[in-house]
Amino acid sequence: MPIFSSFFVYWNMLYLLASIVLFSINNLLWAHFAPKQSIYLTIFKRSSFTSLFIGIIFVGVLSYGHQVFPKKELFNLFMISCVGFAGLSFLVLGFKKGSILQYAIYSLLFTFVLGFVAEYHIQRDWYWNLFSLLFVSFGYLYFIFKQFNQQKITFRSKQAHAYFFLAHLCFAFLLIIQMEFLKSTSEVVIALIQELSIFILAGLVLLIQPRMTEAKKIPIWHFAVFAIPLTLAVLLGLEGLKSTNPFHSLFIGLLTPVVTLFLGVFFGKETLNLKSLPGLLIMILGMLVFYL
Repeated sequence: MPIFSSFFVYWNMLYLLASIVLFSINNLLWAHFAPKQSIYLTIFKRSSFTSLFIGIIFVGVLSYGHQVFPKKELFNLFMISCVGFAGLSFLVLGFKKGSILQYAIYSLLFTFVLGFVAEYHIQRDWYWNLFSLLFVSFGYLYFIFKQFNQQKITFRSKQAHAYFFLAHLCFAFLLIIQMEFLKSTSEVVIALIQELSIFILAGLVLLIQPRMTEAKKIPIWHFAVFAIPLTLAVLLGLEGLKSTNPFHSLFIGLLTPVVTLFLGVFFGKETLNLKSLPGLLIMILGMLVFYL
């Protein structure tokens, strides 16, 4: 049944694509909220609602889906969630000292490093896809440099390289571990523990971290709206990861800065450099060749 199996995999890739759109919306909301309050205060308030929303979904699954809460795996799930929280912290620090160019380059690097490590063991003739992957790499880099290099952002800090490297290392490790847990644990449970852990850890940071400036008042319902796309993105991303592998999750994730940009253009927050479009077309062509 190879045709049915391929259709099943492609169908689950739609979960990853949907999560990319939702993560891109989340990025725009981050850009809106981040300048107004402390990063960890924003994470704390946002994660309180993502925990609440996913908790409600979990109760529904527990009631109607005969879901079992894995008490024995609770500590392990908390520990891998700490890795995700560390990655998020490094990512924030990287953007404070570096640029989106640096972030994009490390995204590409880790995608293909993980691809060579993971995909080779899944598909022995993986090297036949090298041509399409080179297309994706060239198109991605062309688009990123043409679009974001016009903003006169420089490689301002060597620390940013370390932060982005560590952030992507944490996220890649998190994906690999999550894929193993998804074999025996529901994606709703993993998402719930992840968001609760982020809520707890962000709260601890706020207790330790001295308050430098008075935070601007933001209506609490704004954070509820902020949490909706992220809740769906986390759940759909885990569902897609469950049926594919970490390489595909990162590979499709290369579209995140592209989708974020186009959403920003649509809402009047960003300006599109038309010279970057050939790179986008080359990138999409490479992805189509790779999957079709």
